Amino acid sequence: MHAPAFPSLVIDGASTAALGAYNYGPALGLSLFADSSVGPLSCGSSATTTPCMTSSEFTSPIGPGGIATFGNQRRNQVYGPTFFDTDMSLMKNFRIPHWEGAKFEIGAQAFNLLNHPNFDQPINDIANSEFGSIVRTVGPPTSLFGSFLGGDASPRALQIKLQLTF
Repeated sequence: MHAPAFPSLVIDGASTAALGAYNYGPALGLSLFADSSVGPLSCGSSATTTPCMTSSEFTSPIGPGGIATFGNQRRNQVYGPTFFDTDMSLMKNFRIPHWEGAKFEIGAQAFNLLNHPNFDQPINDIANSEFGSIVRTVGPPTSLFGSFLGGDASPRALQIKLQLTF
């Protein structure tokens, strides 16, 4: 499965925190979007070594006189890396003689067959020193170990399956 890249917005965490002292921003669950001076950006896996965005391309949305604006970013202006995952299943059914409707199934399943790493979104806070860098990998939402495991569910996993249906 090759999924499209997910969009992201660049925020200004320092200005958001400053507004928090006045019960705006974090107190309401809001963040200030940074102003942008560039067009659409796409961050690939190379952002693990070289940031795909720099803080000079974005500025604080706090204008003259301390007036906060909404930022001038377009919708879906920054895209993270794509998601790639390959799963495979080989199964064989055998009918059980003299037992109506019963069958025996044997097979093997592989999750993340090519053992391809998938990278998270780049850090999107211009106040963060690692802004524009990708610092971690992500796993698929479901795996052999269950849905939304929260641990490292992305390594290659193989299982043998036996099933009796009657």
